[in-house]
Amino acid sequence: MNSTNLTQDQNPYKDVTADIVFITPEMAAEMVSHNYENNRQIIKSNLRDISKMMKNNQFVLSPDALLFDASGVLLNGQHRTTAVVETGLGQWFLVLRNVSHDIGNVVDTGKSRTMSDRINFRGVDMTRKECSTIRHALCDVSSPTVGTMQYSKSYQDDFVAKQFLKFRDFFRSVESNNFTGPAFNPFFLATALKIYAEMRFKEEKGASFLHNMSAFERAKHWIEITTLGTSQTNMYHPTYDGAANRAYHAKKEKRESSPGAGFWNDCPSLRKSVNAAYKFMLGESVNRNLVAITNDPFVSLVELPPTCPKYIAANGEAN
Repeated sequence: MNSTNLTQDQNPYKDVTADIVFITPEMAAEMVSHNYENNRQIIKSNLRDISKMMKNNQFVLSPDALLFDASGVLLNGQHRTTAVVETGLGQWFLVLRNVSHDIGNVVDTGKSRTMSDRINFRGVDMTRKECSTIRHALCDVSSPTVGTMQYSKSYQDDFVAKQFLKFRDFFRSVESNNFTGPAFNPFFLATALKIYAEMRFKEEKGASFLHNMSAFERAKHWIEITTLGTSQTNMYHPTYDGAANRAYHAKKEKRESSPGAGFWNDCPSLRKSVNAAYKFMLGESVNRNLVAITNDPFVSLVELPPTCPKYIAANGEAN
């Protein structure tokens, strides 16, 4: 509702109550037990900082209120209430009750909510790594930035969530294969998604590939080789799989040439990943010097049809 059109008689906050309350550990535990189920995960470093402030008698009353909806569900304040429970030290808080549930998209608890936090709050279960992966897969490689920078604003949340849900079957397969740890680079996961989505599309159009692998088999093969330097599932074929091996060594060479700073996380690295992944999808070889391309040869994920059965059942096959 536009506040410029409101009158005093149209107050949308008439049921909201505001009080300054001393929250005991017992009260905080009860609040935490009613935490919103899709709230962001507890950030341990944030919790430690708040607990330390409480133990050092540095925690003071904040205008950042504890928020509860009409059902008593905690919408904002999980870190602070958890800190009260863990330290056993009661604190004074501003408490607002009967607030609108969508307040979670604008509140802050001392540390800005990430895109995955905001999307989770809306009811879409997405890890931070999945969120970075889908954004890198959507990245415009002609831009000098990576996907997490191109897609970071709250107004982009719905778009990113939709693209994630379109290909959620890929992410669940990644999870079931334990490709979720820190060893698995988001750029290689993102390009694996691009391989999977485009191969699924082309397979349905009757296309065939030199390597004779299915879409997820090929994506999985790519992830294993780029991460481990070899495949644990399928036999390595130098003619068809060399592009993944070249990407693996490019990442390794960067790390070794720049100790402490050679991370595979910048724009040139993403461009090289996309270049190698496309050739790998086709089963083509790659030159020794892997080029950081600026024109993405893949079909944009936005233009590809969904592959997730649940999404298709709810929304149809249109992209």
